[in-house]
Amino acid sequence: MKTRELKAERVRQGKSVKYMAQVIEKSDDAYAKKERGDVKFSPDEMVAICNDLCLSPERFNAIFFDSELPFSKFPDTTVSGL
Repeated sequence: MKTRELKAERVRQGKSVKYMAQVIEKSDDAYAKKERGDVKFSPDEMVAICNDLCLSPERFNAIFFDSELPFSKFPDTTVSGL
């Protein structure tokens, strides 16, 4: 996980640790530990953060999975001509 990138994204959007703690329904201290990388985020917490910060799938992958999710291995499901 890229802890600095998560913090930078939060700060860019003007959101506090207190606010983000409320997003994941944890204490301020618990969120801060997670953002520093001392404790891992649960999958549900990652999704809540992704939704709140409006992260693209690529940005989510970069921050939480160091761009290691194999998006390129999924078939292209876009329909052309629509």
